[in-house]
Amino acid sequence: MKMKGTIKIAGKMPNFWGKYMKKVPENVKQIIYNQYYSIDTLYIYCDCSMSIEKSKMSIATSYIQNGFVTVKSQVIYPPSDCLEKNVYGELQAIISGLSNFEKYMNNESKKIVIYSDVNDIIKILNKQVTFKKVTSLMKLQNNLIQLFQNKRIENPNLSFSIEYLSRDLKPFNPFLKSAHNGARKALQNLV
Repeated sequence: MKMKGTIKIAGKMPNFWGKYMKKVPENVKQIIYNQYYSIDTLYIYCDCSMSIEKSKMSIATSYIQNGFVTVKSQVIYPPSDCLEKNVYGELQAIISGLSNFEKYMNNESKKIVIYSDVNDIIKILNKQVTFKKVTSLMKLQNNLIQLFQNKRIENPNLSFSIEYLSRDLKPFNPFLKSAHNGARKALQNLV
């Protein structure tokens, strides 16, 4: 049985960086290619963009597995107590990734890894950081934690993790860039 992606691996590796490829550290290239060609792990990159007037936000998620990158974005309208809080959109992007990952994983998937650039994401998930003064963020945090727990229960054969995307993996990361650009483009399309 021939699996998707094996032909691509045997062929020429894609150049995600164009003329900057020589500047990309080899360890970063290896991580990116491992994620891109992964068969048993679905990688999800989440990002948010906020409009200048801050009454609108957009979120995007990039799903990476088996030689495919799929970017999905949408505009969201934050509640009044979250108008200038980018973390609201970042958490919404993670919720979107968790809510929709089944559409983008393959039959061999064993692991789901969600990356966020919210540096306190682990503390938020463990309720070591709470949003007591912002009711909408507190509700969103609770929704995220509940959804994360439910997805683990519903999918006992999958390993789930939500991780902070460390600084050393941000530069030259085409998947983070795809989520970032997807979010920005969704806002630009409103104009």
